[in-house]
Amino acid sequence: PRPKRIALLLPDSVAKVSLLRFEKIPAKLQELDQLIKWQMRKAAPFRVDEAQISWTEGTAIAGGGHEYLVVVARRDIVESYERACDAAGLHAGIVDLASLNLVNALLATQQAATGDSLLVHAAADYTTLAVVRGGRVIFFRTRSADSADTTSMGDLVHQTAMYYEDRLGGAAFS
Repeated sequence: PRPKRIALLLPDSVAKVSLLRFEKIPAKLQELDQLIKWQMRKAAPFRVDEAQISWTEGTAIAGGGHEYLVVVARRDIVESYERACDAAGLHAGIVDLASLNLVNALLATQQAATGDSLLVHAAADYTTLAVVRGGRVIFFRTRSADSADTTSMGDLVHQTAMYYEDRLGGAAFS
């Protein structure tokens, strides 16, 4: 028998991934959720009211603040993928981005717990680079292949490594 429940992994290019930093965290989870939505209104290239937003806690910031990994995608696009699954007789119980699941695979290894890691996901129509430290994503960038940017893969990795050293205080990838 064919399984009916599946995990649906979407291309990174269908969503905007941001790292939001807050110096002070609201006491209530509902207030934090509203603060994240309010911040994403500025970052999303579409109306947040028409979006699916998901977030997870990131790294702690000195002084009690926190960073959050936020994913926002247009709801109609996510629903179109889900309808395709429904038409095939499948239920998408988990919907996530491909690179974030690659990060999860990385986190399942011992190496991710002991050092900083650079993940490079090269797909046909986009490239995603992520830096993971202590089990948390501290850098995430997706570049579409159809963009006017002609930066090579080597240059993208080099730029990310320099940012990692200069801005994120990194020494070496494990």
